[in-house]
Amino acid sequence: MEKRPNGSVNFRQVARDLGISVMTVYRVVNGAVNVHPETRYKVVNELNRRGCFVHSPQRQIKLLFDFTGHQYLTYYGRQLMKRLASLGYTCLASDHRKNYEAFLNMVSECDTVVFASIPDDKIITAARNANKSIYTITLSTSSIADVTLSPNNIKGAELAAEHLYANGHSHIAVHCAERHPTRQERMKAFFAQMNFLDPECQIDLIHEKKGETTAGVLQKYFQTVTPPPTALFFLAGEFAMLYHKEFEPLFPELCRNLSILTFDRPDDWEFNVLNYDFDHIEFFSNDLLDWAEYYITNRPMMKKRTPIHTSTDVRLVICGSVKNLHRKGKKHVQK
Repeated sequence: MEKRPNGSVNFRQVARDLGISVMTVYRVVNGAVNVHPETRYKVVNELNRRGCFVHSPQRQIKLLFDFTGHQYLTYYGRQLMKRLASLGYTCLASDHRKNYEAFLNMVSECDTVVFASIPDDKIITAARNANKSIYTITLSTSSIADVTLSPNNIKGAELAAEHLYANGHSHIAVHCAERHPTRQERMKAFFAQMNFLDPECQIDLIHEKKGETTAGVLQKYFQTVTPPPTALFFLAGEFAMLYHKEFEPLFPELCRNLSILTFDRPDDWEFNVLNYDFDHIEFFSNDLLDWAEYYITNRPMMKKRTPIHTSTDVRLVICGSVKNLHRKGKKHVQK
């Protein structure tokens, strides 16, 4: 059905009645592609009901999801892929590490690339060179993409430092794994906040390189450090889980006196159950998916290509694994 303008229809009133902006109504009337399918459906129905017929076939929007071997990002990237496919988007998949040429070919034919693959700046630049109008989104890691989505790593690391400082810890080990994509942002924020709170605090970095095991690097560290730290901070829950399963059973006496804090998401039973009871910085993975869906269905202004970084909220959850050193000799569990 062709568009037929109707001067008697008040677009502002339509927008008010539907609880949306008048610009969204105009985008639907003008056939813009960056409108959520459900919103488009509501606007079209309302305008048709009022005698302004705007129904017209829309160009299919193509989304490319780029994956790599990262289990967590792949799982949530595929959840997002299912969401968008159910909204009528055409969704394709690639792995730029395995087939770089095929990745660029698909980029040239798509409207949006969602990186669930920890891209570096070189990959994002190559995608833009292959398609000047490509819209880029990354999940979980800092980048030069048009939109970057991540938990608030800086706030979370600061909360961790404040929690350990408040409980009197002045010698802290921080586990940092090379294969963890957001390690540097969290580590730098933790170091900065702890140094601000207590310049005399000793912070030891336990660096786990690719190919090494978490239990192995922890054992090597604790065999060489004297005196041992009073607290151990994991930058990701996956490694706290490995500590709990593989290291703790081997050295129960050492671990009994050690306070544990970790930065992680809550249990995602379909993906991975974090079977421990440690104090932790918690974020919600579905928050990232909700924002990703929003930015895909409501594409921001691209004229100046100013990067947008949206950080989802985090919070400190206290389970009692961080001991209060201000109360020596007393059993203390924080609520």
